[in-house]
Amino acid sequence: MLLAAGEGRRLNYTKMLRPILGKPMMFWTLDAICASGFNPQDVIVVIGYKVDLMRSWLKKHDSRLNIVENPNYKNEMFSSIKAGIHHLPEGTRNVLIVLGDQPLVKPETIKAILLKQNPLKVVQPVYKDKRYHPLLIPEPMIEAIRCAPLNYTLKDMMPPPEERILVPVDDEGVALDVDTPDDLKKAESILKIRLQEADEGLAH
Repeated sequence: MLLAAGEGRRLNYTKMLRPILGKPMMFWTLDAICASGFNPQDVIVVIGYKVDLMRSWLKKHDSRLNIVENPNYKNEMFSSIKAGIHHLPEGTRNVLIVLGDQPLVKPETIKAILLKQNPLKVVQPVYKDKRYHPLLIPEPMIEAIRCAPLNYTLKDMMPPPEERILVPVDDEGVALDVDTPDDLKKAESILKIRLQEADEGLAH
């Protein structure tokens, strides 16, 4: 599940469509999700701000994506998680929650999280001793979120850290949410380096 409903007021732009190296921010995140092994038809994208514009861009990316509108998107992230969960297929065992403004998250990180999936425990990446997104949440928590009131936060629902499965990752992308112009510059410079390294690797 990709959360892409916010306005991104600090960037003075529809944040999820803000180009990074010529590609909308959320496309980088979607590409990482699909490169980790997800089929587009299994990805739910939750939108809220400028739904028509967002929907048309998402269809350009892949018409098979499941696009869900969150009418309560101004109620912060938890409302988007609830909206997405209401559209999960019956009997879903785990759901991966990815933030659309984390364009640097590596497919390898998502794969490492999925490898640790557990029917009862939250799986969370750890970078430099701090916990971040994407999160893999189990069925009991999916059901708890489904029933929780809108004014809750994800933090209210999370088990204590010692009850989660924590996965150390070598990925600064989990620690960078693009919220400000400085974040955007940082993301651009890191992605440029990664692309150069990938090109050099192909050349050898």
